[in-house]
Amino acid sequence: MVSPAAPRASGLRLFRRILREQRGAEPQLAAILLLGLVAAPLALLPALAMKIAVDGFVGGAPLPPLLEALVPEAVARSVTGKLVVAAALLVGVTVVSQLLSLARRVITTSTQARLMLGLLARIFPHLGRLSLSWHDRKGASDSTYRVLFDTAVIPEVVLEGLLPFLASLATLTAMSWMVVHLSWPLAVVALLVAPALMFVSWPFGARLRRQWHDVKALNSSAMSLIQEVLSGMRVVKAFGQEEAETARLLELGRQSLQARVRVSVTHGWFDLFMATITAVGTAAVLGIGAAQVKSGALTLGELAMVGTLLAQLYAPLHTIVGQIASLQSSLASAERALALLDEVPQVVERPDARSLGRAQGAVEFRGVGFAYEGEDVLHDVSFAVRPGARVGIAGHTGAGKTTLMSLLNRFYDPSRGAILLDGVDLRDLRLDDLRRQFSIVLQDPFLFHKSVFENIRYSRPEASREDVVAAARLANAHDFIAAFPEGYETVVGERGMRLSGGERQRIALARAFLKDAPILILDEPTSSVDVRTERAILDAVERLMRGRTTFIIAHRTSTLASCDRVLVLERGRLVLFAAPDSVRSLEELLLTSSVP
Repeated sequence: MVSPAAPRASGLRLFRRILREQRGAEPQLAAILLLGLVAAPLALLPALAMKIAVDGFVGGAPLPPLLEALVPEAVARSVTGKLVVAAALLVGVTVVSQLLSLARRVITTSTQARLMLGLLARIFPHLGRLSLSWHDRKGASDSTYRVLFDTAVIPEVVLEGLLPFLASLATLTAMSWMVVHLSWPLAVVALLVAPALMFVSWPFGARLRRQWHDVKALNSSAMSLIQEVLSGMRVVKAFGQEEAETARLLELGRQSLQARVRVSVTHGWFDLFMATITAVGTAAVLGIGAAQVKSGALTLGELAMVGTLLAQLYAPLHTIVGQIASLQSSLASAERALALLDEVPQVVERPDARSLGRAQGAVEFRGVGFAYEGEDVLHDVSFAVRPGARVGIAGHTGAGKTTLMSLLNRFYDPSRGAILLDGVDLRDLRLDDLRRQFSIVLQDPFLFHKSVFENIRYSRPEASREDVVAAARLANAHDFIAAFPEGYETVVGERGMRLSGGERQRIALARAFLKDAPILILDEPTSSVDVRTERAILDAVERLMRGRTTFIIAHRTSTLASCDRVLVLERGRLVLFAAPDSVRSLEELLLTSSVP
C-alpha cells in the first residue's frame, strides 16, 4: 500500500494558511458570510409560527405584540386569522430564505471559480520553476493530481467549511438565546450536548485526515499508472502485457477501495456517536419539558416551540461538529496542494541578476562538479569554448553528457565550480535571458498535441506565419508539411505520434531555426532515421550550426567529423578535450578507457 507523508500541520495552522491564500476575495467572502448571518434569525421564525398555531388555536393566546401591531384587529382576534398569520409567516420565511440561498449560491460559485484560477496562476508557474530533479523524483502524474484535484479543494475549505461554520455558530447562538428565554433548565440540558460532541469529534477528525491522505495518494498512483500505460501502449502491446497492466491497476483499485471503506467506517462511527449524543439530549429536554408543562411552567405551545427550536438548535450544532469530520478530505487535499507551493526551487534567480541581450557564445566550465540525489555525477570538469565553435560530446551511457548540457542550460546548478557565458557566471544572469540563448534539438524531439504551425512557433510565439514557413524551409520540412491535407494546421497528435521520426525531427529543427539562438545543442538528431531522411536532416543541421556555438552529443563517431573540438566524458570525468584529429582513435578510447 502507498504510504503517504503524515500531515505536517495542525488543523488550526492549516486553516490560517488557507485563509492567507484567499487574499483579494475579502468582499465576496464578507457578502457570503453576511447572507449566512441574515439567514440565522430567519431560522427562528418557523418555531414562532408553530407557537402561534398551537397556542392561538388551542389556547386562544394572542399574537406576539409586533405581529399584532402589523395585522388588522379582526385578524388578530380571530382563531382562523391567527392560523392564516402563522401560515403566511411560514411561507414568507421560506420564500425569503430560498432567495437568500440562491444569492449565496451564485456568489459562492463565482468566488470559488475566481479563487481557483488565482491558485492555478500561482501553482502552475511554480511547478515550472522547480528543478528537473524534483520532477524526476515526483513524476508528472502526482503533480497533475495536485494541480487539478487537490488545488480545487482549497477554496471549498473556506466557502463550504469556515463560512458555514460561522453562520451556524450565529444560528446556534440565536437558538440558544431563545431556549434560555423560554426555560433555562431546558437550555442547560440541551447545550450540554455541545461539549460532548466536540470531545468525540477531535480524535475522529485526526483519524479521518490520515485516512484521506491514503486515499489521495492511491488515486495519484492510479493516475500515474494509467498515464504511463497509455503513453507506452506500443510497448505494452508489443510484449503482450495488457493483462498484467490491468492487474496492476485493479490492485491499486482494490487498495483504494479498502482505504475508502476505512474512511466510511470511521465516518459511520462518528455519525453514530453524534446521533446518540443528540438523541440523549433531545430525550432529556422532552422529559423535563413535559414535567414543566404539567406543572404549568410552560404552555403546550411553548413546549412545541422548544421542540422545533431543539431540532433547529442541533442542526447548526451538527454542522459545526460535522465540519470537523467532513472537511478532513478537503484539508488533506489542501495540505498536498500547499506542500507543492512550499517546495523551494533549487535553481533561483538572484535579486540583482544581470540582463543579457544576444550572447556571443563563449562558454567556459571551471572545475564543475555536480551531485544528483547525493551521488556525484560530474567531477572537476574544466574546458573553454570560443564563440561559434563546434564541440562534439562523447562518452559511454551514463558518463554525464546530458547532465553537462543540462547544467549549461541551468536546469540544475553545479555543486562545485562555475559555468560562464561570455565571461559571466550563469547564476548572475536573468533566467529568461539565459534560456533565450539556447536552442535544443533532441534525439527524440517532443511535439505538443497541437498543429504543426503551433509546434514550430512554440520557440517564438510572436513569430509571423511567414517566419514559420521560412524556418520550415530552412529545416527541409516545408515540402512534406505542405503535402498534408491541412498543411501547417495539421494536428500532430500526442507527442507528435501522427508523424514519422524524420518528420518530427525536422519540425524540431524548424523550431530551432525560428528561435535563432546563438548556442545550439544537438542530441544525435539523425540516430533513428533512414539514410534519405538523414541527408535532409544533416543538410538542415549544417545550415543551423553556421555562426552558432554548437554542442553535439554524439553516439556515433562519424557525427564528430565536422567538430572543431571533441570532448569525451567517462564516469563524470573529462578524459579528452582535443582537436578533430583525435576522432580516429575515439572508438578505441571509449572501449578501453577506465577512470577510477
